[in-house]
Amino acid sequence: MSTRRAKAILAVLGVLLLVRLALPWIAQTIINHRLAHMDGYAGRVLAVDVSLWRGAYTLHDLMIERIDAHVPAPFVQAEEIDISVEWLALFHGKVVAELVVDHPAVNFVGGNTPQTGAGTDWRGVVDDLVPITINHLAIHRGEIHYRDFSSRPVVDVVAGNLEIEATGLSTVHDDAVPLPAHVTLRGNVQRRGQLRATADLDPWAERPTFDLDLAMEHLPAPELNRFLRAYADIDAEAGQFYLYSQIHSRAGAFEGYVKPMVEGLSLFRFGEPGDVVQQTLDLFVQVAEDIFENHGTDRFGTRVAVSGSFDAPGISTWEALIGILSNMFIQAVTHGLDRPRDAWVQDRSHSPVHG
Repeated sequence: MSTRRAKAILAVLGVLLLVRLALPWIAQTIINHRLAHMDGYAGRVLAVDVSLWRGAYTLHDLMIERIDAHVPAPFVQAEEIDISVEWLALFHGKVVAELVVDHPAVNFVGGNTPQTGAGTDWRGVVDDLVPITINHLAIHRGEIHYRDFSSRPVVDVVAGNLEIEATGLSTVHDDAVPLPAHVTLRGNVQRRGQLRATADLDPWAERPTFDLDLAMEHLPAPELNRFLRAYADIDAEAGQFYLYSQIHSRAGAFEGYVKPMVEGLSLFRFGEPGDVVQQTLDLFVQVAEDIFENHGTDRFGTRVAVSGSFDAPGISTWEALIGILSNMFIQAVTHGLDRPRDAWVQDRSHSPVHG
């Protein structure tokens, strides 16, 4: 090999090495530029790692904050987001990615400075950060907060320890399999409430198209006391909350039900701390709850039908009242989802929403 050729090869290798060393900085610069230009929000990542051998890059310490108003909590943050190519899919002629997110947190905020994420094209942001189709999504140690910094006391209700897995997100729509993607979720509400959900969905639909089952059980009522004090001015001494729901949505039109209930609720006890007004209100609500609960099960609850579109959802107040009276005099609202997923979805398939 001539000296000139050897020098040329070394020069090319040197350039490739420099490009490889610069890739993380280049990627971080491009990503931060995109995150800095969102309607009402701005974000950044502190570092980017690139792994060429597995076709992956990793974002570290992502944070997205609202910039058009002061909100004490970021809208989105995540310790690590790993985006990698699914090599096995290449053998089937598909270029798709796997997304693994570690310890993300989303903060929805109410009160004087609401933070909901509305008004920003988040789908476009994700498409820019992950330019190939996501097929598999895994979320570990996730958190979703509802906060209100203007209330007294300050409210922070959290669904935490979330483990979420979504598969089939890149599957092309097939009339024989209208909902090809599957999502499972497990976690906690506050510290001890047990949350689980499953959903089948069409990731290619322009408007929400899915079937959802959700259950939240064994949430101790005292864990919601800051929320109850802020919005109802009452305290819970004992009791457990439950919530069950099934929602069937096609092209943004949905129907289903929400079934909230509470067992063994105690709002008043003699000698509890608080002023006379607070204790009187607790006693009044306790008496009302005692009147309307099912005395055989010590359970207060109802089943409320929900329907409409995501632009104009509807809830039947009359049906909620009928549900309370039915629970009181006829039959206690029962734990669990009303029907198994397959049977419930089959019933919904003949409804106007399906058509």
